Amino acid sequence: MSFDVLAVRTPTLPPATHTNCYRLGDCVIDPASPYPEEQERLRRWAGPIRRVLLTHHHHDHIGGVEELVATTGAAVWAHADAQVPFRVDHRVADGDRVDTGAGVLIALHTPGHADGHLAWQLEGTGDVIAGDLVAGEGTIVLLPPEGNLAVYLASLARVRGLAERLWPAHGPPQPAALADHYIAHRHMRTSQFLDVLATRGASTPEAVAESVYASVPGANLILAAAQVRTHLAWLLAQGRVTECGPEWSLA
Repeated sequence: MSFDVLAVRTPTLPPATHTNCYRLGDCVIDPASPYPEEQERLRRWAGPIRRVLLTHHHHDHIGGVEELVATTGAAVWAHADAQVPFRVDHRVADGDRVDTGAGVLIALHTPGHADGHLAWQLEGTGDVIAGDLVAGEGTIVLLPPEGNLAVYLASLARVRGLAERLWPAHGPPQPAALADHYIAHRHMRTSQFLDVLATRGASTPEAVAESVYASVPGANLILAAAQVRTHLAWLLAQGRVTECGPEWSLA
């Protein structure tokens, strides 16, 4: 069994341009687009549904929720920490089960990218709707204050132990081993940031980002600096770096 998938255009971060909406039985996960023409596609594709399930509250995942709820009467299910600008009918906890009529979905609380992030595993299978834990294109940005590297790495490891196939919010399905690549990638970036501090001494996150990401085609250095800050906060908690004003140094 697999999910029905509809990719809708959303105001998401490049290289992605669309967000995947998933349907199983009487549930739709992440009806994402705020654009009227895409919402019309969503309505036709969704058909009669009873529930809208969310992975998390970021704008490129919830843009079509209110419109779809208004036309179908579906109830909204989201984690207690998901801060959305509309009514949530059921607050989901880790381990909650949803019988969709075409299979049971099990909620996995997987924060680190966003507060209240949920992945949804199809019971009896290794298929996991991963939200923004991974992407089928590019990597996932961890932005303060929600982005937490230690928690994100733990969420990746948890899903890796359960999944065989990951259905991301952006891009095509991926083997669960992609989570291993993501974990390795984060550690590689951490090493690069430490190398910059070792070579240049006290530096701002902006300076570290410019040094590491300047050669990456199309890199957004503002987002990159925020990503650096998330890694530095993780290193600070381990006592490996220190913060003094805008600059960070090796401990």
